Amino acid sequence: MPSDTIRLNDLNPASKSSSKTCAEIPILHQLWSIDSSQSAFVDIPHSGIVNIGESVCIRVVVPPKKSPAAAIGDSPQFAPFPNAPWDSILIDLVGNNTGIYVPVRLQPAADIRNSVHESVHIYEADVVVRDVDFFTPQGYIEYRDAMWNPLDTTSAQPLAMEQIAVSSDMVVNAIDADKTSIYSLSRYLDLPLCNESDVNGRWVNVADLPFDPNLVPERDDYNRVWLPYTCRLRRMSYSEFTQCLIDRYPRLHWYGDSNFRRALRKFVSLGQWCSKPEEMESSTCLCNDNKEVTEHYNIDFRDTTIDMDPVTGGYEPTGNLSAPSAMPSDKARINAFRWGGLTTRNDPPWESYFEKNITEHYGVPDVVIIGLINWDAAYSSYDFFVGQVSRLIDRIASSYPDSTDIVIRNGQHYCCTYDSNQYWARKYSHLRVRYFSQYLIDMFKQRLGNSRSVRLWDVETIGERRSIEARQFVKRCSANHARAEIIEVENQVLMNSMCN
Repeated sequence: MPSDTIRLNDLNPASKSSSKTCAEIPILHQLWSIDSSQSAFVDIPHSGIVNIGESVCIRVVVPPKKSPAAAIGDSPQFAPFPNAPWDSILIDLVGNNTGIYVPVRLQPAADIRNSVHESVHIYEADVVVRDVDFFTPQGYIEYRDAMWNPLDTTSAQPLAMEQIAVSSDMVVNAIDADKTSIYSLSRYLDLPLCNESDVNGRWVNVADLPFDPNLVPERDDYNRVWLPYTCRLRRMSYSEFTQCLIDRYPRLHWYGDSNFRRALRKFVSLGQWCSKPEEMESSTCLCNDNKEVTEHYNIDFRDTTIDMDPVTGGYEPTGNLSAPSAMPSDKARINAFRWGGLTTRNDPPWESYFEKNITEHYGVPDVVIIGLINWDAAYSSYDFFVGQVSRLIDRIASSYPDSTDIVIRNGQHYCCTYDSNQYWARKYSHLRVRYFSQYLIDMFKQRLGNSRSVRLWDVETIGERRSIEARQFVKRCSANHARAEIIEVENQVLMNSMCN
């Protein structure tokens, strides 16, 4: 931070109080008067020592400043969603010793000035720190002027990155004062098995594990494993999961895009797809499997029936597939429906799946998995998406009985770049993915959650909590496909949640 910048902890009496949440710590009035000569900076009003599991208020102050693309930003080509920020900020608390990343999901502070385009903007988030370490904020502004959200036919814009200043006293020292933290790695194996699919966690270096890494899902390409904070993931074989489906969920309907296809390749091959070390850097395992033919099913079909067996994997059956009673009793059946989200790029439209009494044709499923966001955030406006979600929920409610559980798979985390491909012209940004995802799960739970089980399969958090270096991988894969190691972890989260 520049030397003439206000040193917040010198002025703020709350820095010595016991209050730690943003709601309990008033914003200094001086912050609203900071001019455009200063850089954006971090304010942690109660920095210093905190105990594991406590909440820390993190604020970022963004002085008014016209970006180089101000002429574009002032045009109706860009606008934030309702209650969303003008500025897109990517910031994490980073463990100095562990390398653990804790995302800071900022929201505009509750002040009318945050809605004014030309004003100082102050964003805040209450962040719970669960690992012992010294945590330092690291981040940058991706966009100003709502340029993270292109409207109509406007293309995604190059990142206008501005580093966020962090003074030396903006450090959170997370300690386990009485040595009883339930989040300690030494107690991880004592945690109950995970039975939810939206578990929060962190990526831990294998070298830091006090137990055999084979007890948890496989490591990523940075030699880290995904460990939830409040439950334990076990490494489940795909054969065991398939037997679980046969016993508990013999019928599944699964709607999704190309990331869903990559996940399905793992299931039908019983984990063999992209499992060998020498394969992991191939283009297929890293990003693009669009043209890879598989013996298990025809990837070009819009809807595919796959019968799952714990010994041979999944294959397309023969015979009368439209008769629900024709399904073998010793297999689980997945009806896979491919779509490009709820966008206008579906041909025929996505609603066509529901126009032929889907349960009469394919049987009543025990679980419906709905994968969205990747295409929607890339190609649709927020208002269009909101309308399509309402239509989808109407279709789900009228097509499937309350006995059918719903699992919502959100979008892959996206950051650190923009899609410059002129042909695809995807409008990805990390805020678009986040807001689309949150709206989707909120609406499903609000409208259907009282009558049936509605759960989130949270793949976004798994990607968001990787190191910034790991997240840079998206620059090698403009389609925002998860690489095979991450797909394996995502699948393990789902399998554990359904079968533990």
